[in-house]
Amino acid sequence: MKLLKVIMYNLASLEGEQVIDFESEPLRSADLFSIVGETGSGKSTILDAVCLALYGLAPRFYGADNFDYYHTERPNNDQVLDPDDPRNILRKGTKECFAEVVFLARDGFRYRARWSCSIARINYTRPERRLYRITVDEAGRTSEKEVDITGGGRPKRGHKNINNEGLDRIIGLDYAQFTRTVMLAQNSFANFVKADDKDKAVLLEKLTGTELYTAVARKIYEFYKEAEAAYNEVFNQVKAFAVHQLSDEKLAEVEAHKEELDARFRSLQTKLQKLKDQQKWYADLCTLEVAFADEEAKWKQASEKARSLQPVRDELRLLDEVAPIRDVYQTCMNLQRELKELTEEVGRKQLQCSALEKEEAEKRKLLLDVKENYNVIREKQEQMLPLVTEARKQKVELDAQQATVTRLKEEESSLAKKEELLKKEQAENAAQIGELQKRQAEAERILAELMPHRDMLENKNAVSDRLESLDKAVKRWQKESADWKKNCVELENQQQACREEENRLQKSDEELVLCRESIRQKTQALAGVDVEALQQRMADVTKCYTDLERLRKLQAAVTERRKSLSANRLASEQITKELDAAMREVKELTTEREEINRLLPGLEEAWQLASSRSAEHMRAALKPGEPCPVCGAREHPYAEGIAEVLQPVKEEIARRRKRLTEIEERLDASPGGLRLLCSELNGKLSALREGTGRLNAELTEAVGEWTALVVAYPVLPVDVVQADASVLSTLLTTETERIVAQGKQARAEQNAYQQAQNELTAMRRTYDEKQALCSRQREELHRQAAELKQRQGQSEQKRAELQQLERTNGELREALRQDVSLPDWEQAFEQDFEGLLNRLSDMYDKYREATRVQQESVGLLNERKVAAGALEKQLAECQAAVKENKEEIAGAVQIYEAKQKSYIQVLGGADPDETERKLKLQLEEAEKQVQLADKAHNEVVESYSRLSGFVKAAEEQYRKKQVDGTIAQAGVDDFITRYNESAEHTDVLSKERLDMCFSLSADWSGKREQIRQADENVKWCQGQMEARRKVLETHRALQVIPLELLGEECHPAEMLQEKMQQVQASSEELDKERLQVGGMLMAHRRSMEQMQSVGEELERRRKAYQDWKELNDILGNANGDKFRETAQCFTLRFLIRQANEQLRLLNHRYSLEQVKDSLGIRVIDHDRADEVRNISSLSGGETFLISLALALGLSSLSSRNIPMCNLFVDEGFGTLDTNSLNMVIDALSSLQSMQGKKVGVISHTAEMRERIRTQIRVVKVGSGGKSTIEIV
Repeated sequence: MKLLKVIMYNLASLEGEQVIDFESEPLRSADLFSIVGETGSGKSTILDAVCLALYGLAPRFYGADNFDYYHTERPNNDQVLDPDDPRNILRKGTKECFAEVVFLARDGFRYRARWSCSIARINYTRPERRLYRITVDEAGRTSEKEVDITGGGRPKRGHKNINNEGLDRIIGLDYAQFTRTVMLAQNSFANFVKADDKDKAVLLEKLTGTELYTAVARKIYEFYKEAEAAYNEVFNQVKAFAVHQLSDEKLAEVEAHKEELDARFRSLQTKLQKLKDQQKWYADLCTLEVAFADEEAKWKQASEKARSLQPVRDELRLLDEVAPIRDVYQTCMNLQRELKELTEEVGRKQLQCSALEKEEAEKRKLLLDVKENYNVIREKQEQMLPLVTEARKQKVELDAQQATVTRLKEEESSLAKKEELLKKEQAENAAQIGELQKRQAEAERILAELMPHRDMLENKNAVSDRLESLDKAVKRWQKESADWKKNCVELENQQQACREEENRLQKSDEELVLCRESIRQKTQALAGVDVEALQQRMADVTKCYTDLERLRKLQAAVTERRKSLSANRLASEQITKELDAAMREVKELTTEREEINRLLPGLEEAWQLASSRSAEHMRAALKPGEPCPVCGAREHPYAEGIAEVLQPVKEEIARRRKRLTEIEERLDASPGGLRLLCSELNGKLSALREGTGRLNAELTEAVGEWTALVVAYPVLPVDVVQADASVLSTLLTTETERIVAQGKQARAEQNAYQQAQNELTAMRRTYDEKQALCSRQREELHRQAAELKQRQGQSEQKRAELQQLERTNGELREALRQDVSLPDWEQAFEQDFEGLLNRLSDMYDKYREATRVQQESVGLLNERKVAAGALEKQLAECQAAVKENKEEIAGAVQIYEAKQKSYIQVLGGADPDETERKLKLQLEEAEKQVQLADKAHNEVVESYSRLSGFVKAAEEQYRKKQVDGTIAQAGVDDFITRYNESAEHTDVLSKERLDMCFSLSADWSGKREQIRQADENVKWCQGQMEARRKVLETHRALQVIPLELLGEECHPAEMLQEKMQQVQASSEELDKERLQVGGMLMAHRRSMEQMQSVGEELERRRKAYQDWKELNDILGNANGDKFRETAQCFTLRFLIRQANEQLRLLNHRYSLEQVKDSLGIRVIDHDRADEVRNISSLSGGETFLISLALALGLSSLSSRNIPMCNLFVDEGFGTLDTNSLNMVIDALSSLQSMQGKKVGVISHTAEMRERIRTQIRVVKVGSGGKSTIEIV
């Protein structure tokens, strides 16, 4: 990458547009140049402009600290800029600024990068950035094409986080790498070589941009702390789970006791189940008796409903008796209906036949008329065909003659146009001849005027070159003459400066003598102070103050531990209360669950028995007034509607089941269950007890330390626990104040001694500085004297050169007097040189143009004269052709008119083809009319024949159906007669009753289904009643209750309930004990399961903790400096390798080596037999050389093997002597030939300005902070 041009506009102190063109002289051929100017003039602004144009960032703003606003809102960033915002570079008082760089990239293309911003009244606009690729086509024309500076990525907002991916790929370096490669920071390396290892690691990290290693070390430390916290979390859980774990002996004892309780509980449950079975049998007996009564009542109701359907049964019997005549009757009815419809259809068809007879007569007459018309048209066509043929023949001949006439007329028009065109060309040619003659005369006149200057104009280029040489020589003489006069003035000023320097040196020597006397007096005053006794007093006071602070912390620790113990005691009491409440709730819920388990089976069994299919059958078999087979009751209130009676029982069962589920969830839910809560509370209680023990130990330790320390202070009590806290605090404060007062007195004495020592040191430093100043002043005086003598010699040499230049100018002017024929050229040369050159160029152009016109006019006149003769000949030939054409047209028109008259006589002028077409159309139309008429007549005849056949067939069908209907009616009448005469039938059959039986609207199937359902319902109710009777007899046969309990005076249900309650009470007491033992076993098993479930996780976290701990012990810590120093050792190794390469170019005497496994650097002095020297032994010039080599090495290391043709070196040359300075300048100059780098040195020292001739000067203008750039 190579910088070609830098353009700046209103940047900081640089007002207006400033341009630095590296492709123009003197920068183009300079290997080394300097950027010089006063402090604050804007030298660094040039580097800021380069970085802004390329990357949108400026070194002076990058990384600046922003303000924190504590009492007001943060201002708008577009109105008040942050300190790190590059828009701060906009010069105050201006509205816009930009920075632009043209550079040659590594892909061979030129690019133009631009950054700009502006301010609109009070708001700054967002910075605008553009990147263009500059291309040159084959014709040498340049064009620009914009390139995406982000490389297709998403643009980022803000002035810190900027997306430069596209630009980074083109240049090959990002912003940090570019600044480290192109802008050397050797001052930072000067600090680096003198720093200790810890500070070296930080500096080297910032210089090389390798902050990653510090971040890695901090991240390792964070992961280590996270792994430690995760491991401790699971470890504490395991400790809490172990609270409920039982020993093997205790576990065996509890399990044996649990088995004994289970056996006793099962025995009681068996006895209770037997009583429940007896209670259930008695309840089922009562239920079955009620069900039998219900079924008997249903049977009686169904029988009564079946008897009420007798009329319907009679109708169905009649329907079955007349069934044989059904088909005959329906046939008779169908034939009567068909005969009626057939009569109506025959009448309609006869009317249609009469209409078709009339229509056939009309169609036959029309057919005869169109046939006669067709014959007439055909005869006419046969007569006209010969005339049409003759007319067509004559029409062809007429069209041919018409074409001949048209062709001759077109030739006539063409010849007329050609004649007109020739006349026009003849007139234009004459006009051109006249114009050429005028131009020739004008050119000859101009040549005659310029004839006296012909020799000068023929050698115009040589004359112009001599004039330009004379102008440059004159300007050079004027400039150097002015410089010589200015130099003479400076020589006088320098002589005056030398005299002033001598006076200052004399004054400095006097001040040095006074300073030496002051140091002697101050030294005598400090000799009588006992420094060791003063330091011992200060140490004793410091120890006492430290002990008192420790006692104060111990008192606070004791108070805090006692408060913590009290808080633990209160927390233990609270947890104990919660544990007791939870145990009580467990007991209550267990009791409720046992009660539900006791009652729920009986309810479920009663519900299943009452709602079973057998119970329904028994209830269906019950009859009103008859005894129930189960209970013997004659009233059956639940024979029907049993669902409403059983619904409350069903709801009660569901409610108890739901409550039982709620109890189980409350007891054993995870999380939130009472048993789990009890386990957790027990764990917390144990942890509090452990914490109380730990606090007691810490309290004992603090009391012991207090006792050991308080011995030296009798005013303080020995027992810190029993002492009053406020009184003890007052005693500590009083004792501390006493010690502080002693410390202040000792500190004051020590400070007074130290102040005197510092004054002595300052005086010695001042003495050294004054002595060094005197040495520098003497050196400066000698240097100025030598320089004055040198400049006086140079002034004399310059005066001789000016005299020689003046003689050369006179010779050149005398030669021009011979060549230039203009009389006033010398006056014009002095007053307006550019006007003289322009005047000479105008005369030369006028002379050359007149010569060209005169030569061209002669040739063109000859051509025009030849063309005039040719045009005259062509015009005569054209006029003869026009005359001949007119004669041919007259003959052709006469023939055409004769043929046209004959053609009109044949067909009267009508077209033969059209006439023939009309005849054919008339004949075709007539033929079509004949066909249509014939078709219509045939259709009518065909329709009439078809209708006649249909009428005859319908009459025959009517006769046959009439006979069939008579037969069917006779069969129906005969069946009615026989039915009424039969003795089996008591009722009379009539035609109306037959119509009723065979009516399509009668629902005989529904009536049969009604009777069938009634009969089946009677049978089903009777079967249900019998089934209930059998079930009741079977249930009575079981007899599970003793007979003595079934008497009329006994109450079996009450007796059984009393016995069940006694057994249930015993079972509940036993179950409570079982639950308590089972809870212990469940807590033990759950503890084991939880410990097993987290065991693998504990091991995994322990392993991760160990791994991160080992890694953290090696590399990690909170601030990241451990890994930073290790990593920077390797970075320094590569940096020293690159620096040695650069140091060989600067000075072969020195090379660098790294102290093994550290950040230490040693210098090998080859001129001292490879002596190894420490950095502290180097002089200022040697330190600068080392720093410069390290900075150049960093530039080479950061460039990533990408060639960078520009290098900027910051200040730091002032500490070098003359030889070292010359050596460094020569080395920097050689970078162009060895590495292709153009080096720019930023300096404001006089030595650099004198030794580097090519300079970019940043010159201040006035006192308003304005600067401009000059390149010399």
